Amino acid sequence: MLTIDELASDWLKPEREEEFSLPVITNFRGVVQAAWDVAGVQNWVCAPTGMATPTGLMFWSDGERIRRYPRSVAYRWKAYEIERMGVGVGAGVSSFVRMAAGLPVVMERIRFARSMRIHLVFGGLPRVWRFTDYWNVPPEDVPMLNVERHEGRFVLTDTKTFGMAEFHVPGELRVFSDLCAWRDGDEEVERGRVGVATVDVVAGDEVMWYGVQGCESGSVVDVEEAWDSGREEWERTWKAAFEPGNTVFSGSLPRRERGGGLERLYDMSVLSLLMTRREMPELSERAGVATGGQCIWTEEVRPLKTAYVIGGPEGAPTTCFLWEMEFQASMLARLDPAVLREMMEAMMRVDLHEHWGVEMVSGRGAGMGYGINAGAFLSVVRDYVRVTGDRAWAMRHLEYLRSCARRELTDYGHYQHILECVSSYEHTIASFNALNVAGLRFLEELTGEGEYGRAADELAGRVLELYEGGPYACVLPDGRRRTVKTVLDFVYVGRCLAEDLSGEMKRGMVEFFERDLKTEDWVYALSPRDENALTRGLPSFQTFRADHQATGAYDGWPARAAEVLLRFGRRDEAIEWLGGIERVTREGPFGQAHYIYEDGARKASFFNGNMYLSTAGCAYAGVMIEFGV
Repeated sequence: MLTIDELASDWLKPEREEEFSLPVITNFRGVVQAAWDVAGVQNWVCAPTGMATPTGLMFWSDGERIRRYPRSVAYRWKAYEIERMGVGVGAGVSSFVRMAAGLPVVMERIRFARSMRIHLVFGGLPRVWRFTDYWNVPPEDVPMLNVERHEGRFVLTDTKTFGMAEFHVPGELRVFSDLCAWRDGDEEVERGRVGVATVDVVAGDEVMWYGVQGCESGSVVDVEEAWDSGREEWERTWKAAFEPGNTVFSGSLPRRERGGGLERLYDMSVLSLLMTRREMPELSERAGVATGGQCIWTEEVRPLKTAYVIGGPEGAPTTCFLWEMEFQASMLARLDPAVLREMMEAMMRVDLHEHWGVEMVSGRGAGMGYGINAGAFLSVVRDYVRVTGDRAWAMRHLEYLRSCARRELTDYGHYQHILECVSSYEHTIASFNALNVAGLRFLEELTGEGEYGRAADELAGRVLELYEGGPYACVLPDGRRRTVKTVLDFVYVGRCLAEDLSGEMKRGMVEFFERDLKTEDWVYALSPRDENALTRGLPSFQTFRADHQATGAYDGWPARAAEVLLRFGRRDEAIEWLGGIERVTREGPFGQAHYIYEDGARKASFFNGNMYLSTAGCAYAGVMIEFGV
């Protein structure tokens, strides 16, 4: 088992903001992301409040001019710390961001190797927010004057909710109506949109600030104790994940022998799961006044005290997404079965037939019903029962599980219910129907009712009729067949119907996979040769999305593809390829997707529609455990 520090990323030196996924850390209480700057943060979310706006950005006085400090920056990620240093024209400044253990607190130390006058600029909207409608985060363009100067700090408030943030900053503190007013030399004001802290530094100086957010005025923090606490908590949590009988989780994971093959891939896969663990504090009445946009409401909340969310922080940082749970299930059934049970029960409570997830602060359903939901939920329960042996829990919820059975070849309708960025993949598709076969077979095992098995066999035959020599066809309502070269069919048919496939079909699927999808260290979710690749029929945000389009792949797909190779008896090939995938962990934890460049796969940025964190990357460790890799 590698240490937390050994799992640090390499130093990353991005040239283009739109091609870089800015690093993120968590203290399990919340998350924060580095800003595109040598200092400052953004997407700082500690539920029930969140603040998306980049804040703490650094300016400097260059003669008579005030300028942004050069954003020529190298980044290094650790689970508990974001480290940055200026390079080239930005040399002479470095910074370190941490979060305090168990508190909605972010801290930054900025060190200087040159003398200058600096200005740290704070502003934004700390808002009580519910991530129930989409991946939305609190807005940045705030039509209000919400920044005040108090003794030694800036206080930011919200007018729609009780959200607030306090930034304790050294130097001369002033408030201006907006950024332009400050740079134009206007008079300071009592309430404005930005607070500016000005500090004169010399070589060897260090400037430290910290912020606290929530619904009540924050207390003064012992910053030295808080600074060390984030690292200590991570080291304790990391050790506990592999210790039977630990006091952090309700279970534990196998420890991989140090020095063995694929050690970094396994450990980073586990770490990626832990990065999405969130712990919810007791909520005050003030936290019940919330918004998810323009609407304001007061609600009775039913929070999940602990949950593993989809990821974030660019969107949905408090949402448990059912499709992600399908990837989490075999791991959580070992590591934290009690929390997995609570998450499954929450999914049933909000009704997964109506929503794709649960928002953990409110306990409300999030989003719309999604095509994969029924099959994915049976897959989650199957993994839970298979790993824990807890059939009694499943039997207590049998009627709901029966409602997820799909005996017929199912038409999933419009592509928006399947993969919203592949507009040709719709209606009757092989992937979700193959997952339905696995669900029916699980229900037969659970209940002993042979009709489920007979229905599964019949449905499996119908799914295999969609085979097109490697890829699969989807069938449109008028009976036309449309071949779509997506990794989904390879993954779900290969995983769920491996015993139903003929040798010829397996060979054809693998040939297609190696020809159209597989690279040395990643896969394409959609073949660049597919007619829908980089479609102009959708907005550009969807056209270039790396998770499902022809620019890269969702981080769970290579793990699932490797599993298919293992199921097809291609063990050596799968292990060699996993070694290539291990190289991408030099960037940090797995996220939503990786984008394929000429020199290999790199973490996809939110400009490609993808978040820094996502739990699907835990599937690599799951495959390695299940298949003894």
